[in-house]
Amino acid sequence: MQVINKFSKSIWKKEEEKFKKLTGKTKIPNKNLDEVDFLVLREESDFDRIPDIGGCYWIWTNERVNHRFHKHEIPDRVKAGEVIYNGIAKDNVRQRIKRHLLGDMEATWSGISLDIFLSRRSKSHRKKVLSSTGKVPYIFIDNELQPIRERDLTFRLNLSKEERDFIQKCKLVTCFFRNGINIFERKHRKFTFKIYFITGLEPLYLEYIEKRWREKFGLPKLCSYSSGR
Repeated sequence: MQVINKFSKSIWKKEEEKFKKLTGKTKIPNKNLDEVDFLVLREESDFDRIPDIGGCYWIWTNERVNHRFHKHEIPDRVKAGEVIYNGIAKDNVRQRIKRHLLGDMEATWSGISLDIFLSRRSKSHRKKVLSSTGKVPYIFIDNELQPIRERDLTFRLNLSKEERDFIQKCKLVTCFFRNGINIFERKHRKFTFKIYFITGLEPLYLEYIEKRWREKFGLPKLCSYSSGR
């Protein structure tokens, strides 16, 4: 038999108000991430300078990214580039960033979706570049965000010659992004990639930072979810 305590709601409502007052006074990074530690990733050994503990992180680059995975507001451009992704790694920030930015074509783990998977068939979970159904990226057409449902629209992405040739030759109905990129490959190596990170804090606070930063400054282009996973 369910017992309803008529005083329960008022008790927890008061506690919620206390919580809101506390979090309302809690600082988060500004849109430029001025007070956040960062590294410029110039060579592979730089990845080993990222802490191998849990934390939240932001990926900044001055490489042009033409697509996004949502219709929410995105962060303003900062420092002649933009934050294209942010997230939380509860166990190991270094390993997560390697999966994002130091991956190979056949990688099966999660990573940012920026480059084309250069194979006709994908046996792993990868985001779709082009499909008549399902979740696909958006691009601007006539100042309006539109999903990529037609093959010709894929050429509006920021593609290498190799990627363009692949799409032209195979004429796929569905094609995919690879899992993660390698910033030292020819397509990316002329650009700058920075990783901003906050580590060594309680997971609850890290989650709060991620959520509030997105709410205040926008959801980076390559993120799929505004909150949660």
